[in-house]
Formats: sequence, C-alpha cells, structure tokens
Amino acid sequence: MCGISGLLNWSKLQQKAIENVKDSLINMDYRGPNFSDIYVDDKIVLGHNRLSILDINERSNQPMQSKDGKFIIVFNGEIYNFKELKNELVTKGINFRTTSDTEVLLEGYQLFGEKILQKIRGMFSFVIWDVTNQELFAARDRFGEKPFYYFHDKDAFGFASNLSGIVPLCEFDLVINKQAIYELLTYQNIDNKTCIYSGIEKLQPGYYLKLSKHGIETKQYWNPYYKNKIEDSSVSIENTIHNLLQSSVEEQIVADVPVGLYLSGGTDSSVIASIASKIKKDVVAYTLTMPGNSKYDETEESKIVSQKLGIKHKLIKLEDSCVNNLPHILKTIEPIADASIIPNMEIAKEAKTNFKVMLSGDGGDDIFGGYKAPLNYFHNSFKGNFLSKKVINTVIENSFNYPFNVLNYKLNDKRIFKWAGIETYYNNHLLFPSVVKKIITKGNYHNNIKNYLSDSNEFCDREEDKLLYVGIKTKLASDYLFKMDAANMFFSVESRAPFLDNRIIDYTSKLSIEQLMPNGIDKEILKNIGAKYLPREFFDLPKKGFSIPYVKYMKNQWGNLLEDFIKEGISSDLGLINSDEVLNYLAVFRKNESNKLGKIMYGLFVFEIWLRVFHLKRNPEEIKLY
Repeated sequence: MCGISGLLNWSKLQQKAIENVKDSLINMDYRGPNFSDIYVDDKIVLGHNRLSILDINERSNQPMQSKDGKFIIVFNGEIYNFKELKNELVTKGINFRTTSDTEVLLEGYQLFGEKILQKIRGMFSFVIWDVTNQELFAARDRFGEKPFYYFHDKDAFGFASNLSGIVPLCEFDLVINKQAIYELLTYQNIDNKTCIYSGIEKLQPGYYLKLSKHGIETKQYWNPYYKNKIEDSSVSIENTIHNLLQSSVEEQIVADVPVGLYLSGGTDSSVIASIASKIKKDVVAYTLTMPGNSKYDETEESKIVSQKLGIKHKLIKLEDSCVNNLPHILKTIEPIADASIIPNMEIAKEAKTNFKVMLSGDGGDDIFGGYKAPLNYFHNSFKGNFLSKKVINTVIENSFNYPFNVLNYKLNDKRIFKWAGIETYYNNHLLFPSVVKKIITKGNYHNNIKNYLSDSNEFCDREEDKLLYVGIKTKLASDYLFKMDAANMFFSVESRAPFLDNRIIDYTSKLSIEQLMPNGIDKEILKNIGAKYLPREFFDLPKKGFSIPYVKYMKNQWGNLLEDFIKEGISSDLGLINSDEVLNYLAVFRKNESNKLGKIMYGLFVFEIWLRVFHLKRNPEEIKLY
C-alpha cells in the first residue's frame, strides 16, 4: 500500500516537473512512510512512497525497473494471488530477484500485456512506463479500492493517488466543480465520475488507460455481470461461497508484517473474523466502543464473537475529541459527508500501534444483498403503473414542503418498490435535490444514479440485480471504499476487504435473489456460513450503524460553526453557495426534526471546512470541532 505520482510531457520534461512530483510525494508521505524515490528520463518522472508490506527488503523499493530496464512500475496496492502467478511465470523461464508482488506484476505485464488484469486478484492502481516504445499503461482495481487521479492535455499527463498528490502537478487554475458540490450534498459523497476540481479526472474502477504520443484511451476490463443465471442447490451454493471466502481470507492474511482485523460485531466482519481465526491462531480484533450510545455501540456483540472464537480483542473507546481529526483528513482528500470516516480514523490510529494491515468486512452488504433493498424487492415486485409512479415521484419531489413527513408514515421503501419501481426508490434516497439546487448557485446539475441505472440494463435482466449493480458502482466505490482508503492510509494502515475478491461476485452475480435469500432474509447465505462458527441467533440481532450523531451536533455547536463559516462569506464570494438560503434552511432545520435536511447541513459543514483547509491551505489546527 503506497502513494504513486508522476508527470509525463511529450514536448520536453522540465526541471520543474521533477520538483512538482517531489512535492506531490511530500503531500502523500503518510501513504508510504518507509521509503520514497523517483525515476526520471527525458519524457517522464515517476514517484513512489512505500508502505512496506511484502518483502520489506530495500530490493523491493519502487520505482522498480524490469531486469532489462525496458519497463518501470509504480504500484499502489496488493496482488493477493501473486504466489500463484509467480509460479506460472517461473514455468515460463522468468527468474525473480525479490519476493514481492510488485515484481510479479511487472514481469506479468511484460509477458501478458493488458491481459495480466484478467489474471490478478487484488486492490491496486499502478502505472507502467514502456521505455522503448514510449507508452504508458495504467490500471485501477475492479471495485475501486485504490484511488487514481489524473489529468491530460495535448502534451502533458499527470497522475497521483489522491487529491493532495495531484494538485502540485497541475499547471492550470483549480476551479471548483459545482456538480461535485451538488453530489456531496445529495449523495453525501462525490461520484467516481466527478472530481471536486474541473480538469482532474478519476480512472474508473475496472478500467485501464493507455497513453502514447497518438493520444489517450481508457477501456473497461471488468464489470459485474448479473445475466446468465445458474441452477444450483442451496447446499452447493453455500459450500461454494464458503470455500471462496476461505480462499480469499487465506490470500489476504499473507504479509511480512503483523495483520489484525476490524470487528464491528455485525455479520460481515464477524464472518471474516471467524474464518481468519481458523487460519491465523494469534489474530487480534479491534472494536470501537461508544459508551452510552446504544444506537452505534457494538461492544457486547463483538465480545460474543471474540469469546466464541477465542481471539484476542481490543476495545477502543471513541472520545468526543476525535471529531478534531476531520479538518486534518480533509486537508488531504476530496470532501466526503459520510461521518463514519471520523470513527474509522480513530480505530485506524489505534491499530497503527501494532499493525500495518487490517482485514475488514467491507463489501458484504453490497455483494450479498444487505441494506434491506434487495429484500424489499424480494417481497414487493413492481405492481404499479404510470399514474402511481407520477404521483409518488411528485410527493417525493415536494416532500420538503409537506408539514408532516408523509414518506416516513406512508411511502416507505417497500411501498415505493411496489408502486413506483427502482428509479423512484433512488429518488427517495436523495437528500432534497430541490433544496440543494437553491443552496448552490445557479448551474446545470444532474443525478448520476440515472446513468448507472441506464448502464445496468446491459448487465442485468432483473430489477433486484440492478439494486446490487448500482450499489456497487455508487455507494460502495465512491463512499465506503474511498472512506476506508482515506481513513486508514492517513495513519499508514492498509485495509483489506476479503469480500471484494472478484471470484466471489463473479459467482454470486450468477445467482438469483431467491438463491441468495431463499427465505427472504437479507444476506441469508452469509449468515448461514457465519452460523458454522457462531450461534445462529447472533445473526438475528438488529443491524447497527458505525458513525457518530452528527445530525444532533448540527443542531448545536456545529450548526453555530456552520453559521460562522457562511457569514464569513468565502463560499459565496467564490460564487458557489447562496448564503441567505443556507442560513434560512439552517434555521428551519433547527426548528424541525428532519434527518435529510440535517445531512445536507452536515455536507455543507464538511465542504466549508474543506474549502478552508484544502483549497485555501489554512491550518487545520485553527478549526476546533470539540
């Protein structure tokens, strides 16, 4: 797990480009504190910050050159099946100088070219420079666990692992993209197809990029495919998935440094902990405790798991002061309004004292049908018509103006699925777009969910599969995985997600909703597997979130701070935010209970902090949230 950076110029590489890449690496030093270096020739400079995980010997430092010097790689991530691939390459006469996965990836690319992407399993973003042919190849992993930012014009190309890394490479003016603000306020994250700065792009998950003097090309090499369903018995399905999970955990627990795991007490992390405990006898689990907050605290559930499995268990108390970390991380990344990034940072900070690698349960809901969405469809297939769709959409669009929240009492998710379908369901989960459009200054804003739903028609036949597809493409990639990478890497910790082994989704995507949950229980197959290790009733406990009561904070001290930010006038002077509208809606929020409006206010709060510490480069220490 590392930080990568680079600049290419077809005309002439200036000395300033080298200095810019060095500055980029300095901005991302926490991503790879163990070693830093650059490679330079007359066209390109490649930079790498290393967090040593595999073959911690200096022989595996990067940038790494192939034995013949014809290829140079900078690589961020892990190739979990590198031993298997290495054996294949050895049979073809290739000798290795290191025991790292980096060299396996480099030699594999030299032999197979872009087809290497079909062979590797892992999380990654990497760049390989072909010295002889003057061509650049870059790729990002299937789900988007590892970020990749880039820009391109006629002569120049620059890339980096995160926003603080790409900015020093940009020779153009950084203009804030108002579409990104719209997404931040309506989705609580910025989509993978959008960047907070115009002119900077993100390589999409499951895509690769080729660059030469003749131009740039991006191409998709993988996508979840929910057609071509298979018939199989429940026992066979369960055994297949169980075996795949065991294989995934066995691969991902491999490291030349200590490996621990995050244990929330929920189904996903408990299953990973159960399997890991059978493979690695001295595994240690970390749980974040929130005393006095029964909505989020999972201390008792995690204790049950650790005691039943006989694993070491460390409880980390979440202190109120942890919120002061928010301005510091926003100085390094795009803004994100998922408040769980704050407790995620806190537990990563504690894990860092003993571990460089932590396993997590990320992806379990998205692969196996959590969040109740597929379950709602399972029980409520579409039975509406054009009129019912129109009426319900009208109610949703005007819901902010209703004196009572009719959606909470009448139009719950189940009824929306039944009478208005999947697109209306997503409309209901947006955060008052009509309000957001008043808060942001005039512009043309679009809902990316519609595009993903349209795309899903090529890969899905059934509506419930579209729920899984869109969730993987949006919330998982742009929120959960972005958040985990940012929070963990901020403290130089590598977070691995065994559920995101592509072999698992390549199999589960062939199963119908009835096979995934034959008795109408969300994540039923996963819970059945968990019951092989833990009491079955444990998996019937209600799901808890992993966050902080940020909406409550927005009613009090954070609301006061947001008001101060708005009155300072920075965002309005930049032509981004309508101050009067914000103050009006903040007053409405304080008088009335509205979770959606509270989330919008929190999104604004995050943006105003980011504007100061990232865009204007103010000291994060000046912003005290507690």
